[in-house]
Amino acid sequence: MTDIKKIVPSYVEAEIGLRNCGDDEEQYKEAIRIVCKYGDEKKLQLERLLKERDNERFLTEIHALKNNFATVGAMDLAHKARSLEDRCRSGKCEGMIEDGMELIDDYGAFIADLKQMISVIDKEEGLVAGDDEIRHTFEEIEICVNEGRFEDASDLFEVLAFFNLPNKEEEPIDEMRRCLIEEDGEGAIKALKEFKGRPFK
Repeated sequence: MTDIKKIVPSYVEAEIGLRNCGDDEEQYKEAIRIVCKYGDEKKLQLERLLKERDNERFLTEIHALKNNFATVGAMDLAHKARSLEDRCRSGKCEGMIEDGMELIDDYGAFIADLKQMISVIDKEEGLVAGDDEIRHTFEEIEICVNEGRFEDASDLFEVLAFFNLPNKEEEPIDEMRRCLIEEDGEGAIKALKEFKGRPFK
């Protein structure tokens, strides 16, 4: 079994994350998966709220992000998020967009690092699907999109992206997510076609 302390990003304090999960390594892995699963969606949401200067909702989301960072032991990122939260709460918003975008960039890198880490774990534990299974999932996603079941399509796609799509697919993954969130069926089908025939692992 992979020693999780050896594969966490260098800026993540695994001891803190493990302690927050009752020193249960499986629970810690699950916490990392949850943080990672919604990371790309949350990143896009934070960017939108910041650009729209929706301080009330941004405050709510940055508070949750701070807790997510702290839960897994990414304490430097948690402190940065806390600083933004405090400034937003006090109304001292000068430089907020620049600092917020910097943190969002850090968040994106953090999610990418967690995905890499999970990929190592999943390969060892045999959770990565074969190409036939991946293509079958794409077919199921296409059926859901054609039937207007965008939430079901999104759930299937997130599981697929989480376990099986490599980092080099980041741009088409983002495009697919955008199409599903916006319920753009034509765009989603086009994005699906971009994946077909590609090597997945």
